[in-house]
Amino acid sequence: MPNENMKVITVMTRKGGAGKTMLTRALTSAAMSQGKKCLVLDADPQQALFRWAKKLEISDPNFSIEQLTTPEAFEARTEEAWEEGSIDYVFVDTLGAAGAWADDLAAFSDVLVVPMMLSNDDLEITQDTYGWYRDLRQRTEDPENLPAFHVVLSSVPARMNKTEKELEVQAVQSFPVIENYFMERKQHKDAASQGFLHYLAEDRRNNEVALLRTHAKLYDEALEEAQAILKDILGGV
Repeated sequence: MPNENMKVITVMTRKGGAGKTMLTRALTSAAMSQGKKCLVLDADPQQALFRWAKKLEISDPNFSIEQLTTPEAFEARTEEAWEEGSIDYVFVDTLGAAGAWADDLAAFSDVLVVPMMLSNDDLEITQDTYGWYRDLRQRTEDPENLPAFHVVLSSVPARMNKTEKELEVQAVQSFPVIENYFMERKQHKDAASQGFLHYLAEDRRNNEVALLRTHAKLYDEALEEAQAILKDILGGV
């Protein structure tokens, strides 16, 4: 039976190094930690998430990951997942927001998420992506059926300098920026080499070394942040 509540969340940005793959991994961990079954489609040419999962031999009944090479395959796979009925979230790590893929991604997604670091380059790229989205709303016959568009401020330092604060203000004034930021945390780097955040939190909590057990709260905080971001981007979707 089709899962009418399944959501397709597409993370896109045309700039490398903006935290797209890191954010996708954290959101997937957030959903899995809440008992949700997730399918990740890796459409990035570098296949970073796919290679990460295979290297670490991630095996979890709530997680599956596949490579994605064409827009047609994206449509077919999301339709298949919906009809199969057990998938709660499809997360798509994309090759970017430019080119022929962009409109197809929008057509079959429920939410578009754009991570933006606090740099001038990221601001300009996000402006381009948001411009594409607004243009798409003009071109489509039914703009209300388009996915919601959210910007997530990414790799935000705990203490922003003057330039970063100014860029934050510009972003909030220019885009639909969600309330919770994706902060710069060592725990996300650990996830990139060791596994999902909720795995690491549990590992630290049950560790034989007392000092490492105290670190569990840091992974819990990173996970709670990702859960809050997931809640923000879903909103009323």
